[in-house]
Amino acid sequence: MKNLLQQIRYFIFDVDGTLLLSDKVLPYASEIIEMLQEKKIDFTILSNNSSYSVVQNKERLENVLGVKLETSNIYTSIQATIDYLGKNRYDQCYLIGTPAMIKDFENAGIRNTDTNPKAIVLGFDKTLTYEKIAKTALFLQEKPVIPFFATHPDDTCPVEDGEIPDVGSFLMMFKQATDRTADIILGKPNELILKLCLGKTQVDFSEVLVIGDRLETDIKMANSVGIKSSLVLTGETKREDLLKSGVSPTLVWTDLQPLYDFLKV
Repeated sequence: MKNLLQQIRYFIFDVDGTLLLSDKVLPYASEIIEMLQEKKIDFTILSNNSSYSVVQNKERLENVLGVKLETSNIYTSIQATIDYLGKNRYDQCYLIGTPAMIKDFENAGIRNTDTNPKAIVLGFDKTLTYEKIAKTALFLQEKPVIPFFATHPDDTCPVEDGEIPDVGSFLMMFKQATDRTADIILGKPNELILKLCLGKTQVDFSEVLVIGDRLETDIKMANSVGIKSSLVLTGETKREDLLKSGVSPTLVWTDLQPLYDFLKV
């Protein structure tokens, strides 16, 4: 493991279940971020969570971790979705998301509208109402078919007391009601979010390590482009899940202590 870590110049961390659980910091997370900053080792905190704006994500991470971060240290499924929609000229969409998410889209020039939208965009909407559900279902049944995008596929989001429904659960509901599935899901494990995240760096993929708690998002994404990965067992995945999964991480850690021990030397 030490030889592998010595090759790494760029770390990519998941958030929920890896660095944090709700508003509780997980062991060694703060110390690792501080050591990376002191050693001037590049890193990005890559989150599928689209319920927070980019600014809220930064503030939340700084408050819970007790560290100062640069905006460039954070990339989320909101940013990946905005980048994709902007590139493909989807400038008027019906956005199912929190007010914070919608504000980020509108600040980027993507207007939220329920009048002739060019696309439907589903995020982790903690303000979801039946009115939004019904309106979305009716849009998804219109002809010609309206493009349907989702920020990420996670069925649940880990919190301190368990799991709460996330975008993947919402997608199942709309599939059941309308027989529509998302045309594109922009967040992990889609390799697009990883390529967008690393796009402005000069780092080679062989020098990157992805660290996360989910086999089907974090680890699957890393595997899709041949990047090394470490699964931490502090979130969704349990050790017995590895035996049933076809997704294999490069490393498996109970928590972040092995990385902490490596960096502190």
